[in-house]
Amino acid sequence: MARITLSDGQSRFLFWLIVVIFGVAIALLSWNIYLKFQLRNVKVEIVEIKPVELKIPEEIEASISVTPPPTPLLVEFEEFDYEKLRDEMANFVSEDQVVSSFVVKKEDALRIIRRSGLPYLISPVSTDTYSVVLLGEFEDFSQIAQRSLYGVFVITTLSESLSKELAYDLRVAGYPSYVYAFQKLDKKYYSVVVGAFPTLRLAEDYFEKLNWEDIMKRVKVNRPGYAGRLISP
Repeated sequence: MARITLSDGQSRFLFWLIVVIFGVAIALLSWNIYLKFQLRNVKVEIVEIKPVELKIPEEIEASISVTPPPTPLLVEFEEFDYEKLRDEMANFVSEDQVVSSFVVKKEDALRIIRRSGLPYLISPVSTDTYSVVLLGEFEDFSQIAQRSLYGVFVITTLSESLSKELAYDLRVAGYPSYVYAFQKLDKKYYSVVVGAFPTLRLAEDYFEKLNWEDIMKRVKVNRPGYAGRLISP
């Protein structure tokens, strides 16, 4: 059998290869021992997490309440109707009544009437302008209210019932009429008045526009009335 011999170079190479392999094995063994030692100091806790339960009601009741919009918003959808407003205005005014008077465009007239919620009187000033007199205190953001009331006196009587009847007849005929009650010399008088304005000038202008022939025939008087003051601050 032939004998294998190594040269000096091959012997040295084999020696260092064995040293390297041995060194690597020693390093791996040492690392394995180190890891086992570290794992001994690690405390492992197993925590059980319960799944979240969602409770869904069988029936869901929803309470829905519908609130109607306030009156000022309703005015935006209401068309101005002078005849309707005239027929719904107040029938009676007393001398101690507090008033708030405005002269405004028809859209503002409707807004003020509905927003205030007060009894009112309304009379035409021009084609699209109206005098609105509220029976009570009210301030509007567009202008300062005047505290006076002027109108056109048609007839004055001591009979409340007669005055109301005549005022009703005039209103049916298209006039913005009402009854004005006042005290004088221990007697109470009732005047049938047409038109309601914050100034005497407006009342006088309205006086000139009235059909006095028709009015006198309806209330059975022989001469026209006059523009005058009902209430002043």
